[in-house]
Amino acid sequence: MKHDELTDELQEQAILYAAGALDEEEREKYKRHLEEDDCTVCRAEVVESESAVQSLTFTLPVQTPSDSVKQRLLARAEAASFSARRSPERVKPAYSWGGWLVAAAALVLLAVLFNLNMGLRGQVQSLNARVVELESRMNAQQTLIASFTSEGRVVNLAGQGETPQARGRIFWNEADRRWHVFVTNLAPASSNRSYQLWFVPVTGNPVSAQVFNTTADGSAEIDIPLPAGITTLKAAAVTEEPAGGSPLPTGKFVLLGSI
Repeated sequence: MKHDELTDELQEQAILYAAGALDEEEREKYKRHLEEDDCTVCRAEVVESESAVQSLTFTLPVQTPSDSVKQRLLARAEAASFSARRSPERVKPAYSWGGWLVAAAALVLLAVLFNLNMGLRGQVQSLNARVVELESRMNAQQTLIASFTSEGRVVNLAGQGETPQARGRIFWNEADRRWHVFVTNLAPASSNRSYQLWFVPVTGNPVSAQVFNTTADGSAEIDIPLPAGITTLKAAAVTEEPAGGSPLPTGKFVLLGSI
């Protein structure tokens, strides 16, 4: 049976086959799968695993196995010898110490590749989740902006004085009397300072709309209602004020836009 995609189980079988770690019956069954089923998925994984095993073999330092490893290998060799005496037609050549090291290295490679594969799968899942989150946020913002632009107007804010690079945009939903404000390229205020957004009416003093600060990338997003007493506005402004804000503007303008 051919496979449509590589799974963890199929990858493990391919690596074990390439490492020579399957028993005779399993190996013959897997070989028939590769040849008779002509499974391109498993065949490609075997080729890749064989290349990895060979590369690992050439990079392994020559060393003498520890006593515990020797004992386990000797026990395995003895078991293989006993099996061969009971079934002469299945006699296989004995492994040299180098061969046992290659087999052991292949098993280590199996574990490394399996863990690497699981790690990559986890990263892919995490990135996919992040993409879904960003797409959801983008769709929500597009919907929000569409509602503001269809039912209101847009007010642009330009950088002033020492912040010419700063930009702001207000989406004003006149029916709901709400401002949705986006700020970009405005460096965060220092710890003892804040930014303050102002409603500037045609007559009278500016009215505080929101005290805020930008994030590390210089952006901010604010959603605020217009106070009931405000009917006509001539401008919107952002000033730098003492931390917590001021009753009236006292600092320098950083953003300003006419309405």
